[in-house]
Amino acid sequence: MKRRRIEAMASNPVWKRYVAENVEKWLTWLKNVHLPSYVDLTQRFINLNPAYRPPPESLHDEQDLLRQMLWNEEFIMTLSDKGLLVWANGTVADLVDELRKYQSIKELKIICDLIDSNLLWFERVYAFTRADIISYLRSMGKSI
Repeated sequence: MKRRRIEAMASNPVWKRYVAENVEKWLTWLKNVHLPSYVDLTQRFINLNPAYRPPPESLHDEQDLLRQMLWNEEFIMTLSDKGLLVWANGTVADLVDELRKYQSIKELKIICDLIDSNLLWFERVYAFTRADIISYLRSMGKSI
């Protein structure tokens, strides 16, 4: 019982809200692709591109689930300056922790397992993505 309470207290509130607001959209996407093929292709891409750096213009790539999971402009723009700081200091591991709460849904568990098995790669890619997002937010007048 104590462990659950500690985990709940340690969760990232921005990722928590982000996942809650977007999980339905992600599930719709996941149910409309052949998930084993998507996971296989993603794993092959990771293996073949260990030093991948996403181009800044790919922030708005609607076809890529992982991009959709990391970037939602509408959501980010609703955050206060403090919320942006909490978001900016979050990690992919924090996102996966929030997604794990939905792991009874097979498709989300598969995505969590994919990210967990390549966590360092995703953290590095997210660091580049986050830097691009922060630059974009500053250009939009956000204080971050």
